[in-house]
Amino acid sequence: MAKTNSGLLAYAKAQVGLPYWYGCYGQTASAGLYDTKSKQYPSYYTATDFKSQYGKRVHDCVGLIKGYLWSSSTTATPVYKSTQDKSAAGMYKAASTKGKIATLPKTAGLLVFKGSTTTAIHHVGVYDGGSYVYEAKGHAYGVTKTKFKASDWNYWAQCPYTTDDTSETETVTTTTTTTTVAVKTATDNARSYLKTLAGTYKAAGNLNVRNGAGTGKSIMVTIPSGTKVECYGYYTTVSSVKWLYVQFTYKNTQYTGFCSSNWLTKL
Repeated sequence: MAKTNSGLLAYAKAQVGLPYWYGCYGQTASAGLYDTKSKQYPSYYTATDFKSQYGKRVHDCVGLIKGYLWSSSTTATPVYKSTQDKSAAGMYKAASTKGKIATLPKTAGLLVFKGSTTTAIHHVGVYDGGSYVYEAKGHAYGVTKTKFKASDWNYWAQCPYTTDDTSETETVTTTTTTTTVAVKTATDNARSYLKTLAGTYKAAGNLNVRNGAGTGKSIMVTIPSGTKVECYGYYTTVSSVKWLYVQFTYKNTQYTGFCSSNWLTKL
């Protein structure tokens, strides 16, 4: 059975309210599973309520994703697959479509990650494409539906083992042609966030989009006057000028880069 973004999201939704057990991926909690896991990861099994959770389906954060990949339904017994057994950081590394959270597309079933750097990623959730994330948050919380805030997450990725069947922007198919949208992202990170900056802007003239803030940074692309770009509130200030971290699609390529606010008009 093909694994898809919509299937992953449906699976995650079905697990809300069930317990979090570290090192698990959809097994049924039992005395035997507790004995095995508490010996493997003793620091994660110090709570006193594990026995009361016997008989329930259990996951940790990345186990929520693996539970979907390895199960034929939301309640079926998972079948372990070593080739897909990744940590949260490993899942991000294996993904080919990914980026900083400021560039997150509104695509259901994407993965969102927490970590100060890509190698320090330590948590993952499933984004619903709008306002919520489904995550196995920790033993004190279980699997939860959490309000999405970009400031709480650092990176996103298309799960390397699912197909995006929800996005209308990645690939446009007609009866005669298929057009794939490439992705190019600036090499620098935005340093600041201001909610009031978020919104749609229009280029006030032919505008250079750069790999970082400032005219000394290399140019990614030059967009014509009137081109619309989207800012999610992230920016970097150079010489008292805010350089907005923006996203847009131009000539079949999705760009994420920096533009001087002096040459942008908010719509």
